[in-house]
Amino acid sequence: MSDLIQNYGDEKSPVWIIVGEPYAKDSETGYLFSSGQGYSFKKIWKLANVGCDPFICSLRPCLGATYDNATRLYMMLEEINKHKPSIIVPMCDELLTYLVPRTTQAKEHNSSLRKWSGSLLTCDAIQHPHYIIGTHPPDWVNMNWDYHEIQAFIDFGHVKEEYEFIQKNGFLQSLPQRTLLTEPPIDILLDYLRSCCGLPYVSVDIETIRPRKKSYYEAEIHHPGYPYTIAIAKNAHDAISFSFWDYIDHVHLIWRRLNELLSKTPQIGQNYFLFDSHYLEALGFYIYLAGCQDTYFRHHILWPGLEHKLQFQTKQYTREPFYKDEGKNWSSRFKRQLMIYNAKDAAVTYEIWEKQEEEFNDRPHLR
Repeated sequence: MSDLIQNYGDEKSPVWIIVGEPYAKDSETGYLFSSGQGYSFKKIWKLANVGCDPFICSLRPCLGATYDNATRLYMMLEEINKHKPSIIVPMCDELLTYLVPRTTQAKEHNSSLRKWSGSLLTCDAIQHPHYIIGTHPPDWVNMNWDYHEIQAFIDFGHVKEEYEFIQKNGFLQSLPQRTLLTEPPIDILLDYLRSCCGLPYVSVDIETIRPRKKSYYEAEIHHPGYPYTIAIAKNAHDAISFSFWDYIDHVHLIWRRLNELLSKTPQIGQNYFLFDSHYLEALGFYIYLAGCQDTYFRHHILWPGLEHKLQFQTKQYTREPFYKDEGKNWSSRFKRQLMIYNAKDAAVTYEIWEKQEEEFNDRPHLR
């Protein structure tokens, strides 16, 4: 015998929480999130202070029943298109990957939510303006309790931010727009570098090319590789990426212009002191280290208990969806993918630095 567990809340709510199935103890009252797991969720939702009560529903509402999952996923999509919630929060991998196929992991045992939780995503099959913001289900959060404040203030923080924007403006906030220039002609590249000189800061990021694993250069020489592309961002919305190896006849011009920039203009970078600056100095550039700002070390000061990778800081500080996989599986013949990723890293790092500046201004004793 199967128990039908009722949805919780008003389906007209602009925020929908969707779980895979009810918890066993929900059968005691007959509605979703009425057990201890639901109590934990409601506690975290209250901590997030989103400003509205969500509608909570499940893909498979009957405990003990057998379902055709493809049919249930399609029916859930139909319900979303019918009621038109502005913000959809899937709490299971199968719904997230169904609505946004690009979140699917190559290895089946990997969780899509581990990478994409908190990202602002959209579904091509949903016919109204919306965002899909995945996060972990209550049982996972209860077993990983260190995550509950991350869920409250970052994952649900994005829900809160989008909901408040809709309430204030009557429409959905667009995603960040960034101008990312790759492989520019030499005159445009030199002009861009010239225009960066004299700016208060520029953001810098490199991508390296390394010897193949188990090759002579890796196994015997332990060669660290070379910087393959370099990105410069004037601000959070404007960045350029290029490779020295594309301008053989003009390398001396680029080197002089770039050295002038790096030696006089303070730089922003993620893990810049321990990685990028070493490679750039090895190429012969003089780096103005006294004026550099490293978002990695700044994050250690501001949030010592959190993860400090750029991937996490991007989720914490920006509305840029997860993109770190874009830097994988590229080839030197078709390297535009890597260059877009490189330029985005520089622009996003600049935006993170700006948000960190606001935090330091609020807590000046940490400077």
